[in-house]
Amino acid sequence: MLSPNQKQHAKSLINSGQKLEAVRYLQNQLNVGADQALSLTEKLEEEINAEFEAELNNTRGSAKDTKMPRLVGGLFMTLGSIMLLIVLYIIYSNNQFVKRAIPVMGEVVNYDSYESSNDDGGTTTMFTPTYAYSFNGREYKYKSTTSSSAQDYSIGDKVEILVDPDDPNSILINDFWERWLLVLVLGFLGTMFSGMGYLVYRFLGT
Repeated sequence: MLSPNQKQHAKSLINSGQKLEAVRYLQNQLNVGADQALSLTEKLEEEINAEFEAELNNTRGSAKDTKMPRLVGGLFMTLGSIMLLIVLYIIYSNNQFVKRAIPVMGEVVNYDSYESSNDDGGTTTMFTPTYAYSFNGREYKYKSTTSSSAQDYSIGDKVEILVDPDDPNSILINDFWERWLLVLVLGFLGTMFSGMGYLVYRFLGT
């Protein structure tokens, strides 16, 4: 019967490539024949290989466990960063537009409506306003790119419109929601995605 120290020494000989020395060591330590010592050495070699394979599988399993959270976290952070970059671009573009734009008074002339589906299976009626305005003696109409579940204005209400003097069809309604709704939505989503991605990457990917 091998003692723990004898077993460890024999394994160290096998690991270092000295299988013959391990056979001789076991033969001398246990006072057994060469065939029996060789058989015992081969069993120890199989045990070493099994231990190595188990350790390798554990390493692979750990790598798989951490790879997916890192991938998901990195994807969320990338998506959030893109949204925040878009927000910065919109803010910059709006500021540049406001600097060169000319303000005129416009009027709400129409509302288009459509049904928007809700998560609970219901629908909500959404309203999209159309504005009319004059610039350099010509009449223009502009249909808003944003919709809401309420009519923020009544037909005939006056609103301030910022007009690009080089392209009078390019305008910006000087209204908080018209100017900042997309910025607020993308800013919130970008911050949320970036934060969630960081938490997943930092705490689940380690």
